[in-house]
Amino acid sequence: MEHHLLHICLQSLKDNNNPPSLQALASLRSLIINPNTSDSTIYSILETLTHSLQLSTNSLTTHHHILKLLTDLASHRTHLSSQILNSIHSSSLLFTESTQIAAESLTSLASFSNSDQNKIDDQLFMSLCFAATSASARLRLLRNGERLGIGTHMLFTVFLGFTKDPYPYVRKASLDGLLGLCKSYDLFEDISVTEGCYCRAVELLQDNEHSVRSAAIRVVCEWGQMLIAAKEGNDKIAQSNQVFVQI
Repeated sequence: MEHHLLHICLQSLKDNNNPPSLQALASLRSLIINPNTSDSTIYSILETLTHSLQLSTNSLTTHHHILKLLTDLASHRTHLSSQILNSIHSSSLLFTESTQIAAESLTSLASFSNSDQNKIDDQLFMSLCFAATSASARLRLLRNGERLGIGTHMLFTVFLGFTKDPYPYVRKASLDGLLGLCKSYDLFEDISVTEGCYCRAVELLQDNEHSVRSAAIRVVCEWGQMLIAAKEGNDKIAQSNQVFVQI
């Protein structure tokens, strides 16, 4: 029964003329999460999913389903997680021209939060962020930058840049990212960086969207405290008064 079900599912996945059926995808997942599924079946599923992940003919939806099955497989068969992670990492590099697919792959990579293998190149991350035409892709990339091992300075550059995104939830995610960076010592040493972030957050206090304004208030408070700490004497008092007035 197991092998018959596997055969039907894999045939659906290998059909290049039609996307895999939801029934086939659900059956594959049931085989993956079932602890009694044989190793031979699991390896057949892994081989087929890994191959399918590299196909440029996949739609974004199909690619998403394949990634979900692979991450399920990695979580239930931990001895295969390293191999699966490498496959996903390779696909994220293979499809850099399709930022939607690349973002999907990187989001899956970020779920492997305890692995050093989920790290990607800073420049690749920035290129994907600024090339992404989909707001949802930009949002996924911004939210997972830290978990993908992106350097603090690169994250700052990307977050600050996307505070000017036309979509409010991307602007909010960027502000949330900046808030998370405010305790980074290497940024704190550069007063111009701190001032740049603070001033941009002050500008967004006038944003049309309430969620963006709320995020901006938090950034003004935290980065404002960093500016105050960097000042001395009368400058410290003046900066403290300025922050107080803004919020």
